Amino acid sequence: MKKIIKDYKILLLVLLSFFSFSINYYYGNIGVFPIDTFAFFDTAYNILLDRHPFKDVWITTGPLVDYIQAAFFLIFGLKWSSLVIHASLINLLVSVSFYLILIKHGLNAFLSFFYSISLAVLCYTIAGTPFAYIHSYAISLVSILIFTLAIKNKSNLLWFFLPFSMVVSFLCMQTPSAYINFILIFFSLV
Repeated sequence: MKKIIKDYKILLLVLLSFFSFSINYYYGNIGVFPIDTFAFFDTAYNILLDRHPFKDVWITTGPLVDYIQAAFFLIFGLKWSSLVIHASLINLLVSVSFYLILIKHGLNAFLSFFYSISLAVLCYTIAGTPFAYIHSYAISLVSILIFTLAIKNKSNLLWFFLPFSMVVSFLCMQTPSAYINFILIFFSLV
């Protein structure tokens, strides 16, 4: 019986992974907002040309999204689909993390799947392409989930990874991660 439940959870995880990637990939290819969608395209391209943020190129967000996008350009080529794949993988990461942490909290697999599918629809599909605010909010959400699980399980490993996710979210965009990180630090001290 436990094997059937475990297989069922894995099946839901695979379905969630496929859905969260493909829904963002679909919405990322619908249209272009020149000011918003090409911001990270240009700076990532400049990084490939050895022009770096703050030193050679003006940016208004944290530099991490630009460097991640430059890596995606190196792997998938300098094309629109590289941009959309980047955002789709972040949507997948957040949705799967949400699902797994809800399962670890003891929530029913069906409800965890439903909430995670809902998050996948709402998380990154509003932009479809890399956007610093959404990266920051999504990784900050993962930080909150790690924090709650670290408290529940009293896990030193999770406490070790928590600052890493907090720094990553801050390097993507300072707002809202600075506010969320401040709250997490405050509650960690309490």
